[in-house]
Amino acid sequence: MRDWSKLLHTISQLSYDEIVQKGRKTADTVLDILAKYSDIDSAPITLAGLAAYTATVDDELSEIEVKLIGEIIGISEKEFKLFIHQIRQDNSLITELTNISDCMNKEEMDELSTLLALIFAVDGKITQEEKDFIKKLCA
Repeated sequence: MRDWSKLLHTISQLSYDEIVQKGRKTADTVLDILAKYSDIDSAPITLAGLAAYTATVDDELSEIEVKLIGEIIGISEKEFKLFIHQIRQDNSLITELTNISDCMNKEEMDELSTLLALIFAVDGKITQEEKDFIKKLCA
């Protein structure tokens, strides 16, 4: 079993610019992974939904999380908040992501968990809810 606490701690030590740089690369890779297991047209929506859910898993949405998501996946604050609202109304995305993550190999899972960790760590707080979510999705 992977040491998620260590991954989260390592990423929390990065500067904001390092998180953005790593986040862009990781988001591109995760987008390709999502397209592989769902379809290429829905992958960007799934990625935005994943980011929206990830940023709010602890029921707190910080401005720095919103800024990071905008910079790594290129979504406006207004669009991002709309995704958050939709995710909160319909849990089907989480079911879909769980199904996708069940099909991933170790390298793909590492990319997904890194993206989650980048979003979780950017605000400087890592909550138990965030740790539980990464364990659930990436176990």
